[in-house]
Amino acid sequence: MQLVKAYFNYFTHPRETLQQLLQERSLGKACAGYLMGTLGWVLFFNIADGLSVPLFLLKVILVFVAELTAGYFLASLCGLFLDFFRVKVAPVELFVLIGSAGFIKGLLIAFALISAAMPDYGLKWLAPFALLLVLCLQLGYLARGVHRVYGVSVGRALTAWLVAFVPLFIALALIGIFFLWGIILLV
Repeated sequence: MQLVKAYFNYFTHPRETLQQLLQERSLGKACAGYLMGTLGWVLFFNIADGLSVPLFLLKVILVFVAELTAGYFLASLCGLFLDFFRVKVAPVELFVLIGSAGFIKGLLIAFALISAAMPDYGLKWLAPFALLLVLCLQLGYLARGVHRVYGVSVGRALTAWLVAFVPLFIALALIGIFFLWGIILLV
């Protein structure tokens, strides 16, 4: 119930609500956001596949662990970047902020349900735009959150998050390259 109350308080008092959320350092609230993000990803990419329950649960567990790992990684890199500018941030607080941004990925669930309910309308080509919209909304929420809580300019906050995302994308690209290279060597 406190999570719903915090959600509605955010719209009336965003700075105070974020400061309270980050000061609590609630792992439960952060994990709830990461779980929502996990469900968003899994349903968005697999809603029309007809997954069995064990396979669905396996994907949820794997994506949840990946979400937590990415959250730790992004929080530490963003904290490191802001620390260079003498902004005192705690990576734990950034981890909670990233977790709370996971609720934005609930929009992916809505899009997946709409596209599954209306397969004849060809909504598949809108999927990349929905994904881009959600990622931009999440990045905007994270930048505004750092701006509101730590008093950093919006540009610096956005730069901090973008600097944190670059190594993550490079790591994912390298994993993909090595995976493809391994498949080619096996063939």
